[in-house]
Formats: sequence, C-alpha cells, structure tokens
Amino acid sequence: MNDNELIEKILSGDKDLYARLMDKYHNEIFKYVYNMVYNYNQTEDLLQEIFFKLYKSLKKFDSTKASFRTWLYRVSKNHVINYLKSANHRMNSQVFEYDDNINQSEENIEDRAVNDNQISLVLNAMERILSPKHFEIMHLHYFSNLTVKEISETLNIPDKTVYKAIKVSVEKLKKEVT
Repeated sequence: MNDNELIEKILSGDKDLYARLMDKYHNEIFKYVYNMVYNYNQTEDLLQEIFFKLYKSLKKFDSTKASFRTWLYRVSKNHVINYLKSANHRMNSQVFEYDDNINQSEENIEDRAVNDNQISLVLNAMERILSPKHFEIMHLHYFSNLTVKEISETLNIPDKTVYKAIKVSVEKLKKEVT
C-alpha cells in the first residue's frame, strides 16, 4: 500500500495505519532532524512533535502538490527551524553522540568508525565552503536521498536552481579535496 492509499484509509477512520507511516519514515526523518540539532534527546522529542503535527494536519495534505515524503520533509524542516529559533533550544543545547547501529558486530565497528570519520570530514568541508542554502541542498540530496524534484518542492525553489547548486557545490568540494 503506497503513502496516498494509507493516508486515504487513515482519513477514513483507520487511525492505526498511521503507525505504518511513522515506521516507514522514522529513521530517515530522525537522521535529518538529528543533523540539524545534534542532540539525540531533542531529536526524539522533535520527532514526536513532528509526527503528532502531521497527524493533526493530515487532511491538509494534497498529493497533487507534492509527495507525502516531500511534505514530511518540509514540515520537519519548518518545525526544527522554529525550535532552533526558540528560547527552549538555547536553554537545552547539549550535544550527544548519535549511533543508529548500537548492536554492531565487532568487525564492523572499525569500518563504521572510518566511514563516520569520512562523513564527518565531508560535512565539515561542506559547512566551511558552501553557503547555508547550498549546504542544505547537498545534505538533502546526498544524506537524505531526496531527488532534485523533492528538494525543489521541499525548499520551494526551481529544479534548475537545485541542479545548479549541486553542480557548483560538487565543483567547490572537488577543488577543496584535491
């Protein structure tokens, strides 16, 4: 059953199906939110708030304007930005490590550490070199696996702008690395 079918059934009264949508997108949105707040506990809280907000406004979702996934990213982004602007965030800004694979085998731990270090280096380079808008586009594309169309809809900018931002950003990062 696709997202639109699930939403139709939820709106028709089968509220238990909402758990399916949450399960489907939980890890993906968790990583997206975590990469904005860098705090595991706050990410958990924000995720609950986001999914509750989505549930309350599910009837406003219009599949002709965007996919559910795009709408979810837009709502998540706006919710987190509002949180980051709030006084509550400034009072609770402690940083915790996030590890989505706590029960790994020992042989994968070293590979994971190397991979995490490489990702961290790339993210640091992206933050240092790219404008905030280009950083966000690159993050959505490469780390959240959104398509150009989904990024365009999420950020409300033209597809061509997204393509150009990705191309320019990749060129800047190549110059930095080589």
